[in-house]
Amino acid sequence: MTANHPSAWPAAAAWPPPPAWPVPPRRTTITGRVLALLLGALLLVPGLGIVGGGATALWAHYVDRSDGFVDSPQESFSSAGHALVSDRIDVSAVPGWLPVSGTLGTARIEVTGVGPADVFVGVAAAADARAYLDGVQRTVVDGLGFDAPATGGDQLPGGKPSGPPTEQDFWIASTSGQGTQEVTWDPADGDWMFVVMNADGSQSVEVEARIGAEVPALGGIGWAALVVGLLVTVAAVRLLVRGTRQPWNPSELYRQPRGDWSPRRSPTAPADSPFPSEPVVGARSGSAPDGRDGTAARRSSGD
Repeated sequence: MTANHPSAWPAAAAWPPPPAWPVPPRRTTITGRVLALLLGALLLVPGLGIVGGGATALWAHYVDRSDGFVDSPQESFSSAGHALVSDRIDVSAVPGWLPVSGTLGTARIEVTGVGPADVFVGVAAAADARAYLDGVQRTVVDGLGFDAPATGGDQLPGGKPSGPPTEQDFWIASTSGQGTQEVTWDPADGDWMFVVMNADGSQSVEVEARIGAEVPALGGIGWAALVVGLLVTVAAVRLLVRGTRQPWNPSELYRQPRGDWSPRRSPTAPADSPFPSEPVVGARSGSAPDGRDGTAARRSSGD
């Protein structure tokens, strides 16, 4: 029996198993890729915006606090009239399922008079402040100074007030004096107004001011926005990757099996195998076990 005879091969159990065929990727049509690109682009911008907003809220909550308050930048305000007044502050604009005390906490306004006169700062119900300032020359500060500086359109004509602000009894919280004056106030449902005047009610009000609040819920809001923004951004990136993926070409993946699994002898034959584990010494393809050429062997047998 020759060494290359099929019966001399190792047992089937000694052959290495063929490699597993790779799982074909899911096919994506051109329409699906275009839709994935469009949806990914639409989600990416708001996702990044939400992440930025959440990061800003966390930075303000953990880093940018002054005595526990998140404050606006200090700005300069002036009026040729008798008062600086804020827009109507609608605390009821906070969603009903969010408690005002837990969302805003305590509010604070800090005012520093620039001129020689004592400065007055007060918080009042919007109806009471309007009644007191009705017909008084004043300047309205839009958005508490966040929107834009006061312009000529914010100047309301009128005369002088009926009396100094320090003599009025409708203020929820107020203070007056030289230098920096601070008023803290616990917001409640309703409409409110901030009023800044000279303590004697005179004309030409010029101050530097900033407003802030504790906003105890700012950390939770920041973390929630950050998580939602990251989820939206990751989903957008996955859609963009899916949309830019090249179409599936099965000929590239299935041209030939991967790995070397051609038949070969096992280095150690099974115990019950009648064949040696190593090739016969001196044996070669087309030769007999005794080393003679196969043709010579056939001649001998024919003789």
